[in-house]
Formats: sequence, structure tokens, C-alpha cells
Amino acid sequence: MCRLLGIIANKPVDLEFSLEQFKKFASWNPDGWGIGWYERDEAKIFKQGISATAKGSKLPILSRNVKSKIIIAHVRKGTEAEPAERNSHPFKYGNWIFAHNGSVDRKYLLPLLSTKYSRKIRGETDSEVYFYLLLQCIDEEGSVIEGIEKAIKITVKRKHSGLNFLLSDGSNLYAFRYTSRFKNYYTLYKLKREPSNPGPIEFLSEETKALIRSKSLKGEKAILVCSEKLTKEKWKEISLGNLLIVKPDLNIKEVKII
Repeated sequence: MCRLLGIIANKPVDLEFSLEQFKKFASWNPDGWGIGWYERDEAKIFKQGISATAKGSKLPILSRNVKSKIIIAHVRKGTEAEPAERNSHPFKYGNWIFAHNGSVDRKYLLPLLSTKYSRKIRGETDSEVYFYLLLQCIDEEGSVIEGIEKAIKITVKRKHSGLNFLLSDGSNLYAFRYTSRFKNYYTLYKLKREPSNPGPIEFLSEETKALIRSKSLKGEKAILVCSEKLTKEKWKEISLGNLLIVKPDLNIKEVKII
């Protein structure tokens, strides 16, 4: 099962993964990892097609140096596409960053893409095709919300497991949750965090057993979205079929898509 983690804050924050915990359970999500963020309003991603704890993994170095108002992180447990950098998440196009948890019908969606987007595909995952379908529909509708709604209604016509995703254009963070069969499996939660305790803030991922620390998040307002509850705070589950939109001022809107 892939895992998603997104942060949007009022000031740049960091996100450091402690591998002392993660090493013991890396086999749960061994097929790649990646982080997406923004530098000077420009989208950046770094990913590898190996376990985050494998020899040669740059996760410890990268996670200590990335600082951004928006961060999207992903660990991958692959289905069909082989472990490789090109198949790891997040994916990037222009200033868009995207990560997905679930599966869709790649063979059905791929022919629906225009040349503009199909020629950008580098890997073999269904998730990359799903990403470009979302962008294409956003272009066609001239609206992010209406475009996402259109893409989702196309995608659910064929076999799928989970459609959960995190998406950002560099200003806003979008999070969507949907599955028709595995409601307790494809979860997605949100947390509004206010400045509070001094010292680093730590989260423990029960799914990957990763210890995630943010030194700067202690003094910032932020919205976190994750596949699981990372702390004992009051995380709220995003309802099935709902799209969460978080604006730069951290105002939240939730829209029913399907």
C-alpha cells in the first residue's frame, strides 16, 4: 500500500524522516519513494526507485535540506510497473506536483490523452496516466474543481481500487479520497495545526514505522493531509468522494466530487 503525506504551511517548513525506525519496516513499501516541493515558486521533485532505506538512498540528506510552504511525500508499494525512478511518485508537469495511492485502468485511460500529455509519459504506471488525465480535464474545463470532477467520472467507469491523490499547483494543495470497495484501506485524514509546543514536532507512521520530524513546524500554522493519523491529535477523515482544497491562507474547502 502506498502512503501519502502532504503539508501546506504559512511559512516554509521542513520534513525529516528518521530511518532508525523506518529501517525495520521498509519492506512494507520497498518500491520507491519521493518528495515534491517548491523553491522560489518553482516545482521540484526528487525520487528513487529503491527502498528509502536501501544503500544509495538519498532520503536522509534530502529530507534534512528541503524546506517549503508545500511538501508532498510518497512511499511506493508497486502493483504492476517495476521499481524505478520513472515509476516513483511524485510526478511533475510544469508547476503541478502529484502523488497517488491506488490503481486505475491504464489501458483505458491512456488512449484518452491528447498528444500534449501522452508524449510526456516516462514510466509504466497507471498513476502517471491518471495524473495527466486530471491535468487535461482541468485544461478542458478551465477550472481545477470541474476538471477533477470530469477526470474522476471518466476514471470510475472502469476497474479501479483507490483514487486517492495529493495535487498542488504551487499555491494550493488539493487532496481527494475515493474508493468503491476498500473504504477502510484507502483512508485520508486532515489536521489543522496551530503553533504550539517548543522543540521539534514528531509524528510516527504506523504503516511504515517512519519517525517524521519537523523542526520548523513548531511555530507555524499548517494543514497536514496523510493516509493515516500520525499523532494523537484530532485528525478528521476526508469523506469518500470529497475533494479537499487548501488555499495559501490555509482556508479549507471540501467539495463533493462523486
